[in-house]
Amino acid sequence: MSVLTLTPAMLLTVSDLSWGQRRNDVTSRSLFGAQVLEVAGPVWSVTFKVNPLYEASAGAWKALIMLLKGQTNQLSFYDIRRPVPLGTMRGSPVLGSAAAQGATTLSLDAGIGQANTTLLQGDLLQLGSGATQQVVMVTSDATANGSGVISVAIEPPLRNAFSAADVVVWDRPAALFRRTTSEVTWDYTPRIVKGFGMALIEDWRP
Repeated sequence: MSVLTLTPAMLLTVSDLSWGQRRNDVTSRSLFGAQVLEVAGPVWSVTFKVNPLYEASAGAWKALIMLLKGQTNQLSFYDIRRPVPLGTMRGSPVLGSAAAQGATTLSLDAGIGQANTTLLQGDLLQLGSGATQQVVMVTSDATANGSGVISVAIEPPLRNAFSAADVVVWDRPAALFRRTTSEVTWDYTPRIVKGFGMALIEDWRP
C-alpha cells in the first residue's frame, strides 16, 4: 500500500472541489419518534474535477490514476481552498496536554510568540500520521492567552488518543483518502484530454 500526493502543478488544474463529511449513522423511526445510532465515526468525503488538459500535460494525471490502483492505494489530500487557517495562529503548535480518544476539545501550545493569535470556525488542523492521521475542524473561534496556549473545540471527535507535545499541523492539514470506485476512464476530444476528476472517501487504514 502506498500514499500518493498531487504535485503543485496538478493542484492548479483541480476545479469544482467539494469537501464534506459522511456520517455513519442509522435511523430507526416509529410512532414514538426516531432513534439515531452512530455505528462508526464520521469520515471526510471529497469530489473534484480536473480542467481539460492538452495531451502533452495529461501524463501526471494518467500516472496517478494508475498508481492509485483502483481503491488499493491512498491519496493524501488537503482542502486546497482553505490550506491554512483564516485565524492568525502559526508557529509550531503542539498539544499542551494529552487528548483522549473521543475528545472534542484540544489544548494547543503554540509558544509565547503566538500570544493572542486566533483560530476561527472552519479552520482545519491535522493530528497524527499514517494509521492515526486525522483532520479536525475548529467549531468555535478561539484566542490564545499570553503564553500562546489556545483551547479549541473541534469536530469530528478524535479517533485516537494523543500525547502532550504531539505535533499539530495547520499548514495544509491532509487526510488520507481512497477512491470510491475502481473504474477509471478519460475522454479524448481533438488535442484535449478530460475526465480525470474523482470521488474520494477518507480511509486511513493501511
